[in-house]
Amino acid sequence: MTTTETSTGGYRIAEIAELSGFSPSTLRYYEHAGVLAAPERTAAGYRLYSDRDLERLRLIARAKDLGCSLDEVAELVRAWEDDECGPVKHRLRSLVHDKVVEVEAHLAEQVAFAGQLRATAAALAARPLDGPCDDSCGCTGVAESTGDGCGSGCACGTLDEGVALGRRADATDPLPIACSLSGTDMSARVEDWKRVLHHVDRRLPLPGGARLELSDRTQLPALAALVEAEQTCCPFFSFAITVDQRGLALEVTAPTDGQDLLATVFGDTP
Repeated sequence: MTTTETSTGGYRIAEIAELSGFSPSTLRYYEHAGVLAAPERTAAGYRLYSDRDLERLRLIARAKDLGCSLDEVAELVRAWEDDECGPVKHRLRSLVHDKVVEVEAHLAEQVAFAGQLRATAAALAARPLDGPCDDSCGCTGVAESTGDGCGSGCACGTLDEGVALGRRADATDPLPIACSLSGTDMSARVEDWKRVLHHVDRRLPLPGGARLELSDRTQLPALAALVEAEQTCCPFFSFAITVDQRGLALEVTAPTDGQDLLATVFGDTP
């Protein structure tokens, strides 16, 4: 299929869909929502899109990649129609700044919630009460772990050796260098990391790990969700997502025994 306008002076909807990456149904939706101008029609009634429509769709795709809402996209498109970069760039920079603040706040909430889950898991690893639950057992309220495990055969399903959510009851014990995922789930997780790491611009060495500098096409919420999932099954990894003047980056470290696995999943550094 050609990537230039047809002899009739435009692109049919299937052609513009292939070039822009949007499905025909999405293009019709954007037209209905007023984000994409209604195209001209051929004598037979087929939509006919122009190069300017394609440029508009590139802006829309960029804004959607950055997490902009439909109203925000429409606002950017209106500014873009004046053919001046300044207002578009100014508004997009403001939107991106707000989204960085929003995402970082969400990450902080998730980290705090993960801490609550670990504390609760540690409390639930203690021996059950003789009698009904109360606030001291961790079932109905916040309680601190006593380190007194249920022991073998307990119906609570406490993990052996006091392990709860990948953390040992005795914090001095080293975390096991192993992944809790099954073979199928592990393969799926590796594919998830491949998709994220496809956007790595540069790998830099860190003590015990690496800093992966990511392109601006990386979806930060998806990256955060993947890090959270990986921490659950491989708690020996330590992650930090940074957003600063250098851009977006993922920093990951592991103990000495986990370096081979770190290199396998996240790649070698120079």
